[in-house]
Amino acid sequence: MRWIARWFTLLFLSSSISYASEAKLAIVIDDLGYQAMPSALSALPPQVSISILPDTPFDLAISQQSKQQQRDVLLHMPMEPSRQAPLELSTLTQDMDKTTLQQTLQHALNRVPAAIAVNNHMGSALTQNAQAMGWVMEVLANEGLYFLDSRTTANSVAMEQAKQQQIPVLRRHIFLDHYRTEAFVSQQLRLAVQQAKRNGHAVAIGHPYPVTLHTLQQQLPLLNEQGITLVRLSELYHDL
Repeated sequence: MRWIARWFTLLFLSSSISYASEAKLAIVIDDLGYQAMPSALSALPPQVSISILPDTPFDLAISQQSKQQQRDVLLHMPMEPSRQAPLELSTLTQDMDKTTLQQTLQHALNRVPAAIAVNNHMGSALTQNAQAMGWVMEVLANEGLYFLDSRTTANSVAMEQAKQQQIPVLRRHIFLDHYRTEAFVSQQLRLAVQQAKRNGHAVAIGHPYPVTLHTLQQQLPLLNEQGITLVRLSELYHDL
């Protein structure tokens, strides 16, 4: 019977440890650059990070403005998708040689000088290409940058390639706004909270849609009472 008692004690202790550990949520708003920084985004807590598309009309301005707001800034690097879609000017494609791909990425980084990390825009094809992602990670290693895998495909090898070059890497867990309704964004935010409680942290990605920003403005102040700490993305890298 003593082994049963010990088992219940261990179960209680492990449950207590799980409850005591801090659950962290990082939120990244993608696709900035085509319009000026939305005032509704500027009004959100500075822990909300932003990701900027390069070679867009407001990429440099938003990079500087976000830095002034003490936000983490990412380069939202366009990468080749599996399906037919309009491509951004700086899209990395599988037919590029190493020099062209790395020069294109370096140019994009120059357009978002405040970036601490890179995450992929689209990229369901390129992120499956180990050689191309290895070339990407070489640049990030040289620049001392992090990588966030947006996980536009379950077959992405980006995390493995980043780890091979000892680059701190995270992945997206939840997309917030496939559907642009307050009910859907709220539902996805709840899923992100559940993920954070299960695993200690979660990364959610959204877009600068008015309904997304409005819902976050309403819901983020409620995170603390749910046992969730909203953090900058960089804090999760420091925890790795």
